[in-house]
Amino acid sequence: MLVKCRVCGEKVDRLLAYKVVVDGKNHYYCTEKEYRDLLAQKEVKDNTYNLINEIFGRKVTNTALFKEINALLETHTYEEILSYLQDNEDYLSRVMSKDFQSEYAKIRYFSTILKNNMADFQQKEEVKIIRDVKVDVSESKFKRKNKRKPLVEYEEEVGDLN
Repeated sequence: MLVKCRVCGEKVDRLLAYKVVVDGKNHYYCTEKEYRDLLAQKEVKDNTYNLINEIFGRKVTNTALFKEINALLETHTYEEILSYLQDNEDYLSRVMSKDFQSEYAKIRYFSTILKNNMADFQQKEEVKIIRDVKVDVSESKFKRKNKRKPLVEYEEEVGDLN
């Protein structure tokens, strides 16, 4: 029997598909990796909206926010948006604490800031510098010519001359 993958919509044999039971219902996926990727995408999306709620200082329920973010998703990903929000959280929180005429105006102002700044924003990548250092050490051929003498021996030598 064939089942439909919930991510890509492809028909997969039920015995070969990855099965997840949610609220007593079976959900099928092509592979476990595809399911894990879906969970990771959902987590990034949830983190993005949670950070937006923190920036606004409350939970935003106006659907205009979702429409504005969806329009932004045509050119950017949730990962990029989340990265921008994390890097500029303090600035955005200060700006959004201003008084606005309506919630819609506040959301439009916020989305305009995102649209204008996302084009120039570059994610900070972890820089891993791997250097292959070749050290050229010459062999030391130094030999001490004179053995060190204690101060007492010098005093004896000087004392014998008198």
